[in-house]
Amino acid sequence: MKEKFLRLNLFLGLIILLGASVLIIFQYTFIKTWYYSLAWWSFILIMDSVNFRMSRSSLIYDYGKGFFFYAFLSVTVWLLFELFNLRINNWSYHNLPLNTPLRWFGYFVAFATVIPALMELSRFFGNLFKGKRMSLFRLNITPLLLWGSLFLGVVCIFLPLIWPLLFFPLVWLCFVFLLEPVNYWLGNPTFIKDIAQRNWDRFWSWLMAGLAAGFFWEFWNFWSGSHWEYSIPYLNFGRIFQMPVFGYFGFLPFALEIFVIVQMMNYGWEKLRGKVFLQSILFVLLILFDLGVFWTIDRLTLVG
Repeated sequence: MKEKFLRLNLFLGLIILLGASVLIIFQYTFIKTWYYSLAWWSFILIMDSVNFRMSRSSLIYDYGKGFFFYAFLSVTVWLLFELFNLRINNWSYHNLPLNTPLRWFGYFVAFATVIPALMELSRFFGNLFKGKRMSLFRLNITPLLLWGSLFLGVVCIFLPLIWPLLFFPLVWLCFVFLLEPVNYWLGNPTFIKDIAQRNWDRFWSWLMAGLAAGFFWEFWNFWSGSHWEYSIPYLNFGRIFQMPVFGYFGFLPFALEIFVIVQMMNYGWEKLRGKVFLQSILFVLLILFDLGVFWTIDRLTLVG
C-alpha cells in the first residue's frame, strides 16, 4: 500500500502543479497568492516518487513521519537566514495576504519546503551520479584544518553583520565552515570525510541540488503574486526572473549549508529520542522563535 501511494504521488504532484500553472494564467487570486507553495509541495511529491522509482528509496519512504520533522525544522532553519537579512537587506516580500494569521501560515508553508526540497533533489542527483568517477582530489584531515574551518565559520558569521555591503555573500558559506568540523568530531556524515576517501558523490549531489532548487525557487517566485524581490550590492544586474544572475551562485553553497545543518539536526534529535518532556519544551521554543521572526519580517522585510 505504501509503495502504491508513493508511486501515485508522481501523478498527484503533476496534477496539482499543472493545474495551478494553468489557473495562474487566468489570474485566479487564490492561485496567484499561493502558487509558490503549491508548486513546491507538488514538486516535492513528484521528486519523492521519482526517487522511489529510481532506487526504492525516498524521503517519505525512508523517514515516514520524520518527513514532517524535516519540514517543521525547515522553517526555523530558514528563519536564521531571515535574521541575517535584517542586516544585509538582500530581499523583501511583496503582495502577501493582508490578514496576519493567513500571512504567517503562508510563511510557515513556504519555508517548510526548503529542507525537503533540497533533500529530494540531492537524492535525485545522487542516483544519477551513482557509480560515476567524479572525484577531484583527496583531502587530508588534520586538526589544523578542522580548527581553521571552525574559526573561519565564526569569522564568516560576523563579517556580514559588521560590513554587510562588502561581506554579504559569506552568509551562504558560514555554516559550512562552522559545522563541518563539529559534525566530523561528532561522527556525523560530512563532506570532508567523504573527500578524504576520494568520494565526491555527496558533494556534487548537494551542489547540483542547490543549483536546481535555485532555478525553481526563482522561476515559481517570478510567477507568484505573493513573492520576494532580491537585490545585492554592486552586482544587482542581469536579472533572471527576480534574481540578479550573480545571486544564483549563492544557491550552491546554501545547499551545502543545509546538508551540514541537517546532520546536526539528526544528531540532536537522536539525543532527544524518547525524552518527551524535552522534545515538548524544544517544540514550544521553536514555535515561539518562529512566531517572533514572523513578527520581525512583517515589520522590517515585508514591503506590501
